[in-house]
Amino acid sequence: MFPYTHICFAGDVFGQMNSEIVLGAVFPDTVIAGFLEHADTHGRCGETLAYLSGIGIFKDFAKAAVTHGTAPKGLDYYCDERYLDFTKGYAFEMARPLIDKVVKCCRLPEKMGWWKAHNFIEMAAELWLYERRPDYHGCLAEALDSSDLILALSQVLAPFYSIPVPKMAMSFPVYGEYVLTGEVTSTGLAEKYGMQTAKKHGINIDVPGAANIIEEAQGIIDRTFPAFFNNCKQKVGSLFES
Repeated sequence: MFPYTHICFAGDVFGQMNSEIVLGAVFPDTVIAGFLEHADTHGRCGETLAYLSGIGIFKDFAKAAVTHGTAPKGLDYYCDERYLDFTKGYAFEMARPLIDKVVKCCRLPEKMGWWKAHNFIEMAAELWLYERRPDYHGCLAEALDSSDLILALSQVLAPFYSIPVPKMAMSFPVYGEYVLTGEVTSTGLAEKYGMQTAKKHGINIDVPGAANIIEEAQGIIDRTFPAFFNNCKQKVGSLFES
């Protein structure tokens, strides 16, 4: 999922919000900066929580990262890997009608179509929540501007992930260049997605075409996304019940 979705999700799970929770909620996707591996940021959230709990600091950050990741099963697990009796996660299942259009507008090989189409469901969810949940507008920009907090987090996280502190610290502002930190629109999402695909694959997408697909995807998720979100909230919230 995309940042506003993860922020809303963490806020709903914990019933509170602060910059530490915001940074934790988006941390797994700072992998876009190129300093960490996806398996580390998404698959080691439980280990990160144990590490930070053990030293007694930034537990809110670690718990928020758990709500995002795949191990233990956070929102991205149910979105990407497995949900109900679907072949894969919710976003993949909902993306099936979009595959051919995404291949065309993103100028992709067909084998990448389903994978990239699921991102359009995620972007539709981002827009859906932003339009209906103003609770956390501005939270991401504020958190990414919290340089002292980011430095303090990085000094603790860098040894755990075996990377230099400056690279860990840079991963947050670099991530911020690839996502919307303010108003969320279909065109803005498409433009940022174009930046991501250019970085990852050297592909220039049709931005207006992508924006149209995001809007179409909103119609696909409109009836099912609230139930998915609430079901995941219950599942992930149970991870923190003592």
